[in-house]
Amino acid sequence: MATTSLPVERETSRTAKAPRRRLGGGLMLLPPLALLFIFLVLPLILVLVYSFYTLNPITGLMQQDFSLQNYKDIVNSSLYLKIFWRTFQIAIVATAVALLLAYPMGYAIGAVAPPRLHGLLLLLVIIPFWTSYIVRTYAWIGILQSHGFLDSLLGWVPGLPTELLYTRTAVIIGFVHVYLPIMILPIFASARNLDRRLIEAAQDLGASPWRTFWRVTFPLTLPGIVAGIVLFFIPTFGSFVTPQLLGGTGDLMVGNVIADQFGEAFNWPFGAALSIVMTIVVIIGMAIFFKFADVDAIYG
Repeated sequence: MATTSLPVERETSRTAKAPRRRLGGGLMLLPPLALLFIFLVLPLILVLVYSFYTLNPITGLMQQDFSLQNYKDIVNSSLYLKIFWRTFQIAIVATAVALLLAYPMGYAIGAVAPPRLHGLLLLLVIIPFWTSYIVRTYAWIGILQSHGFLDSLLGWVPGLPTELLYTRTAVIIGFVHVYLPIMILPIFASARNLDRRLIEAAQDLGASPWRTFWRVTFPLTLPGIVAGIVLFFIPTFGSFVTPQLLGGTGDLMVGNVIADQFGEAFNWPFGAALSIVMTIVVIIGMAIFFKFADVDAIYG
């Protein structure tokens, strides 16, 4: 009898330990959830609350009257709609240029280079992060300005534009330089995990290198491409330092307008409303992108 009761006792012991394991797992999630709430959710809630306030025209102080006037001013003004559209265009172009540069680099490091060189090559990719964002952006001023490094290097070529500072091209160059590493890294990760047997099978079946890339390699690395696009597009859309330093007055982005509302105009309610609209636009844009990218099929 004692022998036959052992399996029952073990099963009872496992059943009793299961709730404790779940409780322990739940307790382990509390610190990261608390940090997420304090540093992400709570500030967003405060910005949302501020967006319903108004500014007293006499004292210049915020009034807690919970009005939709700030959102009405944004929607009814063609100026802000144009700024949002311009910001979207610049972010899309910068993301596309970065993808064209990042994919060959990430694929070459992850799938072509020997594994023993991965550490060194990734170090070279992330070295720019060791330098301040502001310093790297200021460096481009010296390169792109009139009679700067680029002008001195290529100025002898007739018809080649070298005075790029304070143009949209300069802003895109700055974005690509600053955020390119965060697009390379996920592409490298997906390329490193490629199943080489699938590529070899496609080649054995007579597929050309180009067809093999589009039918095998590209779909297998698509998760890294999607992650890289998201990681690049979101900070680019909300950035204000790069367009402030490299762009002209005709290419203001949403981030510049928000920074001006908080820092110069001291109109925090309107700046908060612009921030909430920008967040909504980014969320909607990412949702549409995920739908067309068929992320469930990619990661499923």
